Amino acid sequence: MELRTAKATFQAGIGLGESVRCRITTRDEYRAEIQLETGNALGGWFEFAWRPAGQKRADALAGPPSQPGKCRQRSIETMAAASGNVALYLDGDLAGRLFPNLMRVLPPLQLAALLATTRLVGMECPGHDSIFASLNLFFSSGTAAATDLTYRVADCNQRLGLVSMDVEVAGVKGQVKAFLRPEPQRQITYADACRQVEPEEFSGQRALVAGGSRGLGEVAAKLLAAGGAEVILTYFRGEQDAQRIVEDLSAHGAEAKCIPLNVLEPMQRLADSFAKYPKPLYLYYFATPFIFGASKGKFLQQRFAAFSKYYVSGFLRTVQALADPTIGLKKAFYPSSAAIDELPADMAEYAAAKAAGEVLCDFLQRTIPGLVIHKPRLPRLATDQTVSLLPVDNQVPGPVLLENLRYLKEM
Repeated sequence: MELRTAKATFQAGIGLGESVRCRITTRDEYRAEIQLETGNALGGWFEFAWRPAGQKRADALAGPPSQPGKCRQRSIETMAAASGNVALYLDGDLAGRLFPNLMRVLPPLQLAALLATTRLVGMECPGHDSIFASLNLFFSSGTAAATDLTYRVADCNQRLGLVSMDVEVAGVKGQVKAFLRPEPQRQITYADACRQVEPEEFSGQRALVAGGSRGLGEVAAKLLAAGGAEVILTYFRGEQDAQRIVEDLSAHGAEAKCIPLNVLEPMQRLADSFAKYPKPLYLYYFATPFIFGASKGKFLQQRFAAFSKYYVSGFLRTVQALADPTIGLKKAFYPSSAAIDELPADMAEYAAAKAAGEVLCDFLQRTIPGLVIHKPRLPRLATDQTVSLLPVDNQVPGPVLLENLRYLKEM
């Protein structure tokens, strides 16, 4: 067989290790449509059409290069007039292990062209900061020698960061679309934090910042350290980020260290490490899964359960581990969300889990003597979580967090 057309639209991100359902929605003798689903959300749509062929073509293709190519890092302005070539090659042994059925039935040139589009997006245009949006390819019959896939930017939407490219290689023509992904959100430096905070306003605190390696936890850790607190920030996967923050704080004379912590697991080691410290302990809880990516107008129990593991069970487990009198947990900061009031159509599960977390905070304050919890409903703040392809109103996190850190101190 030979492909006649190949179309794909990637509609939502799929996380590493996430369960995916592959469903054939339409199929006839020479055409099929396929959907990828995560929960009840659509992750991707694909359509393939083919024609029967006689003996399988033996296309002559080069093997992979000995050295990987350089990954370009482009701006949206430079992409508007971009054009060039992407090497066309196929590692037959590797492709045979990864795609045995495709290698058995497709001409090697067609498979190589499909794979070349991924290198075009990820390595060439947009390159480093890219998201593959869609492809639409048309295949003709016959064989021809080919060494490169050529591309030319046909349209560039600077507002959306969306680039449309015409692509061509022997026997293949079509269009590939990709987004220029926003750069990771850079948070305030320790020097910035020192300019916002009085040198000793948080002194006397032993501040455990759960989820302190990125985002709001990183900002809180820097503000607290700038105010004289002894900061212990935790990380789950971001050990390098956590070490970077600790080194920055320590180099400027602040007391800081980092420890691993998974809030979904038992906390005995955490409790043991904090026993018999002289300073009162403050907990700042920023542990979170990925927030966005839900379908509008739907409430998925699986997503609600995933959020609740962090915002309810994880917080409960952490507080209970630190509530022992020998540890001295005094106050806790629980960042709730304005999404409870605003209720965006694609954040119902998130808002419900945060609301449940607020109820848990009230329960813990009633049942643990002396414990004080501050649970402000924070607005949407600029972090890696809230970066969007579309223009959105994200507030600067430093001033908002600092106001609430000071409020907790006075409670």
